[in-house]
Amino acid sequence: MEMTSEEAACQVHAVFMEPEPEPVSPAACSRSCITRSRRPPRFFVAKEVSSGYKKENGTKETATFGMQYQGVEWHSREKTIQTQRITSFTRLTVQDNANFTEKEGYVPWMDTPEYPTPNNSRYFILDDNNESLKVLRDGTYKVSLQITYKKIFSENTSEIFLQHDIRHCTEAYDGALTLLVHCETVNLKYWTKTLFSEGIFSLKAGDRLKVWSNNRKLIDFKGQISQKTAFVAYPHFST
Repeated sequence: MEMTSEEAACQVHAVFMEPEPEPVSPAACSRSCITRSRRPPRFFVAKEVSSGYKKENGTKETATFGMQYQGVEWHSREKTIQTQRITSFTRLTVQDNANFTEKEGYVPWMDTPEYPTPNNSRYFILDDNNESLKVLRDGTYKVSLQITYKKIFSENTSEIFLQHDIRHCTEAYDGALTLLVHCETVNLKYWTKTLFSEGIFSLKAGDRLKVWSNNRKLIDFKGQISQKTAFVAYPHFST
């Protein structure tokens, strides 16, 4: 018997899926020998969908199938209380009294009192005349760096190249290893430029992170410095 177009358009079949049994210990089995399940039954609904049976060649269109999971919500009426975990992180800004005699070099840092950080000494401390962020625990960390540069009006409009790096120092080797580089080019009479870079790195206790800039003298120290230039690091956990 041939189905009508409405019947062929959509058919729904419900398939009952048995709940997964909960393992029972031998002691419990000796008492009841009954396998219990705490999970509610699950259903999978198979939908047979067809857009119609007419085609240009007059043949019927093949039906398409889709599986949709429908489960009974478990403890759906229980109230969920959201909790917030305080994350330990370190946020620094460039030293406001820094006097750079040389154009390029490492950037010194200081804490930002206007942005207090909870337990900021659990994972990092400042070292090497505030030029290094020393790691206290092995782990994976997210490190963010933002530096704002500014050039006041000048007749010289030659191209200016800006670059800052996040560098890694460790006892495993001599010198500093560059982890991340950000570069920009500016050729205006006066300008303000913010460079931002971020990365996730695996670090060991005792390692040190440093920031190197090729134009320290162009760092903007006017106004709220901590809003323009910041060096942030905190433990990174993936789930």
